[in-house]
Amino acid sequence: MEIAIILNSGVPVTRKIDADKVICTDGGYLLSPVRPDYLVGDLDSLGEPPEGIPLLKHDSHKNFTDGESAVYFAKELGADSVTLYGVTGGRCDHFLGNLAVMALAMKLGMRVRSYDSDAEIYGVSAELDPEFSIELKKGETFSILPHGGAATVTEAKGTEYPLDDLTLTPTDTRGVSNLAVADRVSFRVTRGRVFFIRDLYFR
Repeated sequence: MEIAIILNSGVPVTRKIDADKVICTDGGYLLSPVRPDYLVGDLDSLGEPPEGIPLLKHDSHKNFTDGESAVYFAKELGADSVTLYGVTGGRCDHFLGNLAVMALAMKLGMRVRSYDSDAEIYGVSAELDPEFSIELKKGETFSILPHGGAATVTEAKGTEYPLDDLTLTPTDTRGVSNLAVADRVSFRVTRGRVFFIRDLYFR
């Protein structure tokens, strides 16, 4: 089951949402182009909850974000894949926290990606769907960045800079700004997890 999670980035969602269920996190409800199936949060941004939508409410003095709670909730609902909206576009600290939320989804055994107006981000891990493939335009820029430790990428096709048994670490920038030389880019992750980042401003 595919579940969409709308985060409160402060930027209205303009991408089409195609999912079996939709969860809004607090003020994400005000940014969503569709009525959600569930609402999660402490309501510090939204205030009064809308009527008729099931609410998973938290105290405002919690030690986790609404996005983190929504990922756990999606897992409880039976999701095997989640798409997040609002990962980028807001505060820098929230963006970094949202990447951790995406990594959590992978840790829980769910495929994860984010769709925003400025970027698409895909989580790829050795433990879950290590093979990754995407259609791009020739000359399009993308980055592959490790998360949570070192990651090894190999068997890349369609990339200008080779990725063959290449280990990426959290303290180097080797995976930044590669280029597509074909209509499809693919690779395999044999260790760790990475984020494939497609910057839509430079397509």
